[in-house]
Parts: sequence; structure tokens; C-alpha cells
Amino acid sequence: MEAKKSICWFCYNSCHLLVHTENGRVVKVTGDPEGWQRGYICERAVAAPEINDHPERINYPMKRVGKRGEGKWQRISWDQALDEISAKLKEIKEKYGSEAVANTRGSWKPSSPLMGRFMHLFGSPNYFGPGHVCYTSAMAVESATYGTHIVPQLYGGAKLALMWGRNLPQSHPPYWPLVKYFRKEQGLKLVVIDPRKSEAAEAADIWLQPRPGTDGALALAFLNVIIEENLYDKEFVENYTFGFDKLAERVKEYPPEKVAEITGVPADKIREVARLYAMTKPADLMAGVKFDQFGLNTSQAQRAIACLRAITGNLNVIGGELVHGQAVTGIMKIKSDTDIELGDKLPSEQYEKQPGYPRFKLMSWPTYKKIFTKVANDTPNWGTTMIDNPSDLAAAHAPSAWRQIISSKPYPIKALIILHNNTLGEHTNAKLVYQALKKLDLIVVFDLFKHPAAALADYLLPAADWMERPELTPTYQYGAVNAEERAIEPLYERRDAYQFWRSLGIRLDQEEYWPWKTMEEFYDWRVKDLGMSFKELVEKVHPPTELFRGEEEKSEYKLHEKYGFATPTGKVELYSTIFEQLGLDPLPNYEEPPWSPVRTPELAKKYPLILIGGSKIRLFTHTQFWMVKSLREQSLDWYEPPGPNTLIHTDTAKKLGISDGDWVYIENQFGKIKQRAKLTTKILPNVVHCQHNGWLPEKPEEEPSLFGVWESNTSLLFDDDPDVCDHAHGSWPMLGLCKVYKA
Repeated sequence: MEAKKSICWFCYNSCHLLVHTENGRVVKVTGDPEGWQRGYICERAVAAPEINDHPERINYPMKRVGKRGEGKWQRISWDQALDEISAKLKEIKEKYGSEAVANTRGSWKPSSPLMGRFMHLFGSPNYFGPGHVCYTSAMAVESATYGTHIVPQLYGGAKLALMWGRNLPQSHPPYWPLVKYFRKEQGLKLVVIDPRKSEAAEAADIWLQPRPGTDGALALAFLNVIIEENLYDKEFVENYTFGFDKLAERVKEYPPEKVAEITGVPADKIREVARLYAMTKPADLMAGVKFDQFGLNTSQAQRAIACLRAITGNLNVIGGELVHGQAVTGIMKIKSDTDIELGDKLPSEQYEKQPGYPRFKLMSWPTYKKIFTKVANDTPNWGTTMIDNPSDLAAAHAPSAWRQIISSKPYPIKALIILHNNTLGEHTNAKLVYQALKKLDLIVVFDLFKHPAAALADYLLPAADWMERPELTPTYQYGAVNAEERAIEPLYERRDAYQFWRSLGIRLDQEEYWPWKTMEEFYDWRVKDLGMSFKELVEKVHPPTELFRGEEEKSEYKLHEKYGFATPTGKVELYSTIFEQLGLDPLPNYEEPPWSPVRTPELAKKYPLILIGGSKIRLFTHTQFWMVKSLREQSLDWYEPPGPNTLIHTDTAKKLGISDGDWVYIENQFGKIKQRAKLTTKILPNVVHCQHNGWLPEKPEEEPSLFGVWESNTSLLFDDDPDVCDHAHGSWPMLGLCKVYKA
């Protein structure tokens, strides 16, 4: 048996593992004791051998032979599939234009820049995914404030961890043992802000429980206290920020007493946490992706968080948040995602055709090209571009794209290539997404498993998993790199993403831009300026280290003192000149969620409970792996009652005649789903929390079932109309109102 060092890509934590193989098969996976997470391994990684050779994996190219959604497939060869798909794409391009072809993908994977390369060469700016509600919105706001997004440095000596809407035991499980260790050995204080008493909140020194969606107001109240009581870092504010006086004037509108009425958090608790955060240094403010899911107030809530980090002096300090990573030199020799994506090959007139532009300007190609890249290129020693993954920061607006597919206005979108994305679960408003999918002339799915959206495809193509492909991920933000070789050759007829995009690109006149025959050859090109091969790099970075950071940079982190920040003013922009250029409020403000007891009181009479959704359980990353037997069985043991759970307060349930474990309907103006009631006192009495879309019942593939996607899918309860999306980048709300009653 052979053990190969590898990196898990079942989620974003990039844990270092040992993949034990025998006769070309994965036998087991264990944690790498030399890896960054010190041998930790979660349930998904333990299940990796089962996932790798699961009976329901897509192993061969398949072509639909019945009606769409009828569940009838014919096995074909890769050549036939690629020939037919490319011929259809050519036909659509000739008839409607290159922008009539779109791409959507799920969780970011290291190979995603290859998608950008293909699409730019094809001539379409239309790629999108759930990123607007999953981290990239925060990246865009942080880039407008600091010059690029931040990296938490909790493991570097923080005295305080403020976890806001983030439950590490579920979202980032390898980090949780670090938190517990630092609390025990170094006295780390823990503050958790969450409407639910999560596992992290259970362990906290202080837990604040705001009304869902009011977090932006709470952040502004913290700023109010810190500035009014002169608790801010005066040296940093004076030398490295822009617009402090204007911010100070704005936050006068949000005193703790006023915000207490908005959030339900007592004014004295607001003051206590504000003082603790400002006076305990260094502090790490870890905001979860829930901030991306407020809708109207998303970007301004994130702006308030960004300002909090800055005025307390917690930027570019060990134990705080690192901003300046791209000024490191060695890692810049690795070809970046920007180099791969070839965004300059997309004709300039195509940029402005992205769905959602110009309404949502912050996350768009025109803004990226006109503002962000110019600022980055004008900043000394900042590298070729400020943001290392432009296809995330310059993505099309998914809700606008779905509506455009249905209406064909302002132009038609006729083909969709779907990578690692169950669009009927990942995206809000599943009924609208379904209408859009049914309207398309061509749907191609490249994935590991069938899922509800794949059931509607014309072609299913088998994707290699992380054990079957090499990966290279330069982490420009903090000078480290992840690199791994294949643990095994792809089973059956699976292919990696490079093979897929290259094979399709060659058939569509892109051959000169895909000269490397394999992913390994492509990675050799990416690292050639390091003076080594990809295989040699893999040997050097296991265990991973900050391989490319100079000793001076390691010890100080204060690169802003030498280079400034990559913003138009060269400083942290508390008053954002980028927001101002885009016609947006340059100072953070608060706006009520689209549907709430305050904003829509008449609707609240019919649907009296506040509904939140979107939090994940680690067994099922987003909407993945619900068909894996070992994970499914663990979920039945792990969550009582078994099945998809809705958290509801014990007192509220009693009034509604609901007992623990009852099947209940959760209903609002958008739809109705069925889940199991989980009674608890760890949630506000007027709040209901529905489990995310990671659970599908064991139902047939063919319509109308589509694996049971219409039964317990939380996305059916949230709308993404552009009118309720964030003003800056269009993130859509994943909270609202509902009623609950026994099924």
C-alpha cells in the first residue's frame, strides 16, 4: 500500500491528507500529521474512498435520449460528446452571438480559472455562480476598502476572536481545535454574534443574539462606541485611513440605545463588546458568509465590518487580519489566475453585456477593468493585478441571468455549461431557475454525481475528483502555495477540468491557447519561473509552508508602511471613493431586510416568524454528498430527529401544537417546504432556522420528482428579485418571514 500526500477539495479548508492506494484504487484517507491542520480529518475526508468509487458516480459521457427530465440516457464516447457539444455551441454563436453561451459553477475549485480562459476566448462574459452570497461579496467590499481582501491570522497570536455569523465547528472544523487550544493555553477570549446558540456560541465568553439581518446596525453601533469613547487606534487612523471624520459623523446616527431597539441586543451589551474588541489586541474579527446574504444591506454591513478592523488597528498585525500579501516576491513568479484567464482576450464591448450590469456595478467586469486593476497596477510592488481570481470578482449576476434566459432580453442566452453546481439547490428561487433551465437549447453538466439540475441536462460528463487530479493553488494573500499530484489515475472515463476545457477549446478554434496536453504540463508552465518542475514543487510544499515570504515580511507584516494600500487614495478608505465613483453611498449605513416585522408589518401579520436559512452542516458541503451512504447514516444519528431539520423555539412550538420530531410545513409568500421540527431554546422565540439544501429525500430522478428537490429545499422560500438584492453587487437575501404548522 502506498500513501500519497494530497489536499482535500471537498470544501475550502484545503486540509492536508494521506491518500492510501493499492492497485490504482483509494483504500483509505487519513490526516497528514505534518499538514497545517496537524492530522485533523473530518467525516467527508474519511468518506473519500466511498465517494471516489461510489455506485452513483457519473463514470461515462451520457447523452439524453428522451424528453428533458425523463431520466433516459445513452452512453456515448467523449469524442462524440465533445463533437456534438462544440457543434451546437458554434451554431448558437453564429445565430445569437458568443454571449448566448453561459457557464455556471458551484464552489470555487482551483481549476476555475480554466473556465475563465475558455469563456474569454469564446467571447462570452457570462459566467456566474452562488459567489454573490458566498464570500466573494465580502471580497469585493474589502477590495474597495483595503485594496484587496483580508486573511484572518487567528493562529498567529490573537487575544480575542470575534466570530460574527460564523460557526467554525461546522464551516471550518479544522480551525476549531486551534480555538480551543488557544483558549486553554493562551487565554484567548471568544465573542460570538449569532441568532442561534451554535456550538461556537456555547463555548463563548460573550454571546450576542441580534434579530436576523440587523447585523449592519450592530456594527455601526460598535463604531459609534469606539469613536465616541476614543478607543480607536489614533496612529493607524491618522496615518493610514481616509475619511475618518466623515465616518465619525455618520456613526453618530447609530447610538447603542437606538440600535438596541433595532437589533434586540441590550445597549449595555453593545458597549461591552465594542470596548472589549477595541481594547483587546490583537483581535481577529471573523465574519461569516451570512453577511453576504442580507440582500439590500449586504455591502454596507460588510463596509462597517471593514471599518471596525481598520480603526482598531487590527490590519497587517500577527493575530489580526493580513491585507498586504501580494507584495511578497517569490510567489509572484507562479503564473496567477489572472494570467490563466486571459481576460484581455475578451472584446471590450462584451464586458458590458454581463447580466446585472450596470445595475450591480461592484462585482462586474467593467468595474474590475476600469477601477480595480488600474488601482492595483498603479500601486508599487503590488503585482500585475490586485485581485488574483477575477472570474469570482467579475462574475455575472445569477438572478439577472436566470431572468434573461427566460425573457431573452436584452439578448438571448441559449446554452449553459454547468460545473459542480446543482443550480436547483445552490441558487435561491428554485422555481425560477427551473423555468430558465427548461428554456435552454443546450445544457451540459460536468460533475461527480447526478443531481436535480443534472437530471435536466442534455449531456452528462464525468469529472475527476481531487484524488484523481493534480492541483496548484498559489495563495497570494499570505505567500503560501498548495500543490498536489494525482493520488490515482482517474477511474473509468473521468477527466479533469483541464482536459474538458482544452478538448472543447480545440474544437472551437482555441488550439494555440491550449498547448499543454495534460494538467501536469500546464502546471509545469505555471511554475517554470521558479526554476523547478511542478513535481519538484509538490515535494517542497508538503508540509505547506510560507515558502515565498521573506524573513522581514514574516516578522512584521506591516507592508502598508512601505507600500500603502491599493486603493485610489493609497489608504484604507473608511469613506470609499470607489463606492462614490459607482454612485453608491461611500459611508456604511443600515437598511432593513426586504421582508421583516419592521419593513413589512402587514406581511408579518400573515407570516409572523422570521425565517433564516443557508447555514451548512459539515457532512454535506453546500448541496453535495447527500447520496453518500455513510454520510447520510451519520446525519441520521447526528441530527435528532433524522432528516432535514427546522429549529424552532420550544415555547413557540408549544403554542403551535408542534412536538419535537414532527414533520412541519414552513410556508411564506414564495413557497412551502416540509422539514422535521427540532425544538430548542437556543434560538429567538420569533425566529425559525431551516436546514440548508444539503438533504434530498430518496426519490426518483425523473420529473416531476427530480430527486425530491421540491420537498425540503430551502431555496424555495427565498426570492432573488433584483429589487431586493444588494445595491452594490446584487447579493440576494436568504432570510424572510414565514409561518410554521404541523404537516
